[in-house]
Amino acid sequence: MTVVDKNLILYLPFDDPDGSIAYDYSMSRADGTLSGGAFFSKQAKIAKSLDLNGKGECVTSKVIPFSSDFTLSFYLKSTTKKVGWLLNFPGIDNFLEQWLDVVPERFYFFAFVKSGNLFTVYQNGNEVYRGTLAATPVGFSINDCNLSGSYACIDELQLFNVAKTPVEILKMQSDTDVEYYIDGKNFKEFGVYVSASNGLVGRLGRKESLTVDWDNYHGIVRDKKRPRYKERNITLDCFIEASSRSAYVEWVNLFMAQFDKEGTQRLTIEYDGKTKPLVYEVISMDDVDPAKKWGTYNDNLMVGTFKLKLIEDEPVKKVLRHIGGTANTKVEINVTSSKLLNIYWGDGSHTFDVSGTKAIEHTYSEPGIYDIIITGVIEDIENFSTNAIIVWNKLL
Repeated sequence: MTVVDKNLILYLPFDDPDGSIAYDYSMSRADGTLSGGAFFSKQAKIAKSLDLNGKGECVTSKVIPFSSDFTLSFYLKSTTKKVGWLLNFPGIDNFLEQWLDVVPERFYFFAFVKSGNLFTVYQNGNEVYRGTLAATPVGFSINDCNLSGSYACIDELQLFNVAKTPVEILKMQSDTDVEYYIDGKNFKEFGVYVSASNGLVGRLGRKESLTVDWDNYHGIVRDKKRPRYKERNITLDCFIEASSRSAYVEWVNLFMAQFDKEGTQRLTIEYDGKTKPLVYEVISMDDVDPAKKWGTYNDNLMVGTFKLKLIEDEPVKKVLRHIGGTANTKVEINVTSSKLLNIYWGDGSHTFDVSGTKAIEHTYSEPGIYDIIITGVIEDIENFSTNAIIVWNKLL
């Protein structure tokens, strides 16, 4: 579970499966609808972006709270050498605008902050406008110089109901490290860092399929219609840091204890933002023996290295996300499958052996962000619908 940012009222990362729905990753769940030729493009700052494609648009029910504080941020790639922003006010020809120089086909980060009647604009973290508003705005737009329509791409759009500080604005556009979590706890909380990994996204080995060996034919006849895959084996090259010998022993024991719990453990890897993580239900079967030279004077920084080997028994999965802003929110899944499915709800609970046509509900006792894993023969699911966000249609 991840804590919900209650000040984030709209978050459209545009990293969604091809289609007409742009999922809102805030607690508002004000999903956008694409029309007019707009589509998700792989020309993006992170993963995918929204390409307006001339006359396209993405419409959401969430609006900018002009009468209060807000922060609107996004990445923008234009095909023109200038982009402009405009605030519209009540009355005729009553507006405020600014045009900014940009390099075509390059992504720029923009943030617009209203704090009281003070309005500030940032471009790539630099303040490019600051002024006092004489009235409450009633509209806002981003424009380019292309009169035939906009072919701009927009990525990572976020709307907050608070005024972000300059430091927070800088952090919003900073590149982040790859983060590893076990059951929601960052490896770094235990002083553990990952230097390399194997098996996270590699091709899985196939199980042996039905074969026939005719003595009067060359080779064999193999069933190639329905491939089935073996388990996933993951290896993480780790090192652990501690401030003293006693702290080192304590941190090692605390971290290793995370893999001694009943059932599976949830491994989450945020590699490119937070909206499309890699998630696995894993177990640790092998011993782990950190290599460490104690020495005579190692009373300060202590460092040990080790390989953490994990197994994902059910590697083919569908991944959903439920965002609950309050306690006791529900996720709904309607599914038809002739094969057994297992559902891991992301709060430590699970529902096993789901088959046939089922309408399944799950209630989350605490507010938060929950990633749901559905495992099984995903490609044989006949019908599927949910009120959750579909993060990965099929991940293996």
